[in-house]
Amino acid sequence: MSNQMKIVIHHDQDITLEQVLAVGEKRAQVSLSPDTEKLLAERRQQIENFVHEQKMPAYGFNRGFGHNVDIPVEEDQLSELQENLIISHAVGMGEPTCDEIVRIIMLLRVRSLSRGYSGIRPLLIQQLLGMLEHDILPIVPEMGSVGASGDLAPLSHIALGMLGKGKVKYQGKVQEAAEALKAVGMTPLKLQMKEGLALTNGVQFMTAIGLYVCGRMKVLLKQASINTAMTAQVMLAPETPFREDLHQLRPHPGALKVAGWVFELMKNSPLREAHRDYRIDGEIQDPYNIRCAGQILGSCAELIDECETVLLREANSVTDNPILLPAKAEFGWVGEGKTEYQEQYVDVVSGGHFHGMPIATRLFGLFQAMGMMAGLGNQRCVRYVDDRRNKGLGRDLKWPGLNKEDVSISSGMMMPEYASAALANSIWGECMPSHLFNISTNTGQEDHVSMGAGLAVRLLKTLPRMADILAIEMAYISQAAIIRKELPYIPSRAPFPEEIKQECRELLAKLKGKHDPFLMDLEFIERYPLKPEQRKLNLVSEAVLEKVAEIFPTVIHDRYMSEQMRDLSTAIIEGVLVDIVEQQVPLV
Repeated sequence: MSNQMKIVIHHDQDITLEQVLAVGEKRAQVSLSPDTEKLLAERRQQIENFVHEQKMPAYGFNRGFGHNVDIPVEEDQLSELQENLIISHAVGMGEPTCDEIVRIIMLLRVRSLSRGYSGIRPLLIQQLLGMLEHDILPIVPEMGSVGASGDLAPLSHIALGMLGKGKVKYQGKVQEAAEALKAVGMTPLKLQMKEGLALTNGVQFMTAIGLYVCGRMKVLLKQASINTAMTAQVMLAPETPFREDLHQLRPHPGALKVAGWVFELMKNSPLREAHRDYRIDGEIQDPYNIRCAGQILGSCAELIDECETVLLREANSVTDNPILLPAKAEFGWVGEGKTEYQEQYVDVVSGGHFHGMPIATRLFGLFQAMGMMAGLGNQRCVRYVDDRRNKGLGRDLKWPGLNKEDVSISSGMMMPEYASAALANSIWGECMPSHLFNISTNTGQEDHVSMGAGLAVRLLKTLPRMADILAIEMAYISQAAIIRKELPYIPSRAPFPEEIKQECRELLAKLKGKHDPFLMDLEFIERYPLKPEQRKLNLVSEAVLEKVAEIFPTVIHDRYMSEQMRDLSTAIIEGVLVDIVEQQVPLV
């Protein structure tokens, strides 16, 4: 516990992505600032005095919900109204949401309510923090929200656990919420006016998923950049497309960042230095999957960065409805007397801060980034198995030491490219822009909804497929790098002496006359010799290769590869290879 991050929630202090992810991964202790607790209590007293004394209709306080807003509720039923809201709205369907996301949802609810504009008692936040402390996690079905007046169904399942109702996960097993609360000395929460609504208004479900995926995508973007630098070395490409002075002429921030990473990750490569003279390799330009990687992955970087910015803004925002604002004369009633915080927060204002469209559009941005990264990785896999384009690495990256008979019965690494294609196609298939397809709900009261929650669920489920594609590409990189070390040469398209070319043309002309109607072409390819020390990648790449070899050994003879490939994918999504790289080259 001593190594855990300490997070104190304060009404005027934002939380960060690092803190969000730490809570999700159970690496943090969260508490509420005493100042914030005092502010919440004071504002709660203000709104209670206002509603009881003024007898004014206030949505969420003494009126029904949604299209029932015109129905007044008696004072002795206000608490029951809130509890009924939670019970009736907890109608989620589908698989349970994973533990990491549930913890993040609870943190985001705490942060939003802590701002002090919802009119709730601090007791609600303490209930959520107590459940986080003891890791009592409500079971939250993944489907049921349209992301309009909040993620109503998922957040109602969170609130249900706070009331000691429904199911929770505690100490590794699913059990009744009341039993889990009792086991840790907590009591079920009894809601008062407005508090049930405050717990369900907001899109913390889709925001939690977005922040989690955003954190993972930042890791995968770095991995894609590492793959780029290593593929460039193995495929005998130059580092010049990633020069900073080149990208300053078209200074998109993402391209500058990614190109800078790749350039640094290609430095001091013996293999690169061995063919620095372009006449050795003979290639003036490389395919776009290498040459344009800075621009492509840079676009992904900007989408991910924008998503992080917007989702953190959302995480630190007030997303309730109605919201308490300072009473002003031009808007009606002004409270009497002064408080420690100097204003009466009693203007009950209905708005649309719970609407999910600002989040849905950014979640789709993550899908776009994933789709581009998937296509880029797949095209490299295609090139690795193509002996016409992989610069001497052979068909399907078969081991060069195989005898003729073994070569004829070997598939080598033919099939992973198929899997890469299937995974890329699957990612593209999930990229339906759900936020563009509105279905009106609540008898037309909610006539434009975001549908962002479904988008978020698909995004979360698609994330591992992106790691799978990067793992397959890394397996190819590893195999290709080791084959390079076995080959004492690299193919060269350097110009042949003209007299040799002429002799070959004359011979070809004679052969054509004897073998009509066949046509023949000659391609002049030299083999440029390399010493063993020239066949290596740079130190940071070799460190990655060493780790990859532990998980996915070199393919000498055909073997079962699926489980090792999945293990490599797990290492990638957990950032194992990125951590190795950043010990030598920080990617910031």
